[in-house]
Amino acid sequence: MQKNRGISRAVLSIPPSATHGTAARIARLNQELTENDRMIDLSIGALDTPADPRIDQGVVDFIQTRPQTIHAFAPVKGFPFLLESVAARVARLHAVKYDPDSEIMVTPGGVKGSISAAFHTLLDPGDEVVIPVPNWPHYSDMVRLHEAVPRTVLVTAEDGLTARALEEVLTERTKIVVLGDCLNPTGKIYSTEELSALAEVVGLHNTRREAEGESPAYVLFDSPYEAHVLGPRAKTFAAIDVKRTDGSRCSMRPWTVSVTGPGKTYGMHGDRIGYLCGPPDIVEAAARAQVNLTSFASTYGQVATHIALQPEMDEVATSRAKTARANLEAMLEQLDTVPSLRVRPPQGGYFLFIDLSGHAEAYRRLGHSSAEEFLLTEARVATISGSHFAEGEELRHFVRINCGRTASLLTEAGRRIRNALARLDS
Repeated sequence: MQKNRGISRAVLSIPPSATHGTAARIARLNQELTENDRMIDLSIGALDTPADPRIDQGVVDFIQTRPQTIHAFAPVKGFPFLLESVAARVARLHAVKYDPDSEIMVTPGGVKGSISAAFHTLLDPGDEVVIPVPNWPHYSDMVRLHEAVPRTVLVTAEDGLTARALEEVLTERTKIVVLGDCLNPTGKIYSTEELSALAEVVGLHNTRREAEGESPAYVLFDSPYEAHVLGPRAKTFAAIDVKRTDGSRCSMRPWTVSVTGPGKTYGMHGDRIGYLCGPPDIVEAAARAQVNLTSFASTYGQVATHIALQPEMDEVATSRAKTARANLEAMLEQLDTVPSLRVRPPQGGYFLFIDLSGHAEAYRRLGHSSAEEFLLTEARVATISGSHFAEGEELRHFVRINCGRTASLLTEAGRRIRNALARLDS
């Protein structure tokens, strides 16, 4: 009988991280292999393109001129100069103006830190969080850590969460609906029309809830990949207003918390900076939670983010996104030569979510229970299984691959995958 060690049930209910766990496992395996036999890691979702050197130099210059700022306590919500840079970047990208003093907070831990701050602020045990899936798996895990209930809704990559599906899942216990830009792993990008239809559902629900003196349902709009939307950009959810039945307008801004950060945009994953924008009372409450959890974000990371968010760096974000997209399209061309492989071009981002179910019977005969296992063993390419993004037997035969790696590495990975599939069919 296993001893009761007193570890939180909420912590024990969540699995290890798929992405970080896979990357660590592949690194260990590769230490024992020759260069030609090493696994190619297309699992964790970072770009190989390094951060712009102006960011590094800017941090060095700041340290040399203002070392006392770097080593002192920082304001809980973030340095004022960074809050102003965030507000300016959001205004340039989305034409939405947030007050740097009251409507923005910088968080440690990247965008995940901003999501965590929002969850700490809004969730009580038993509250429900609507999460369209397949989607980033940590949403559900983080909800469970707060002893709240994830209500997952299976959606298609083409449609995402529809207004009708949202109507069906909203309840009196719904506290948060998770939406976002350029979803992981499908690359779904919502149009203004799609978001407006969802906003009508949220507006009707919240108007009734608030009339009854009850809490509204908030929308967490998560956009770590917002720079990787290269086509026409929809209105962000906070900028949408819809018409009520009485003819008045209903704005989504009082019910929206938007989160993002510089990681995927500027290659600043290790800086671990995120920021959230929202109504002043929510931001103030989030700051109250943050000061008791982590105090404030790293001063070094804040300075680096301030430099990255300057207008002259916008071209860097776009260039990085275009390079990643070009690599994705080159990988698509390689995989499109396999007739039985179903690969849907994503609307945005640099992930491919590939359906290998047409090969499932063949690789099962070799003893592989999932597409991820087959590719790792037979092609020596590490991916993330679709089953990490949503429950269901079918998703075991999907994999997400990161096309943010170098072109040469992706070419070799594509060759290995094609050869492994050809051996299956022979």
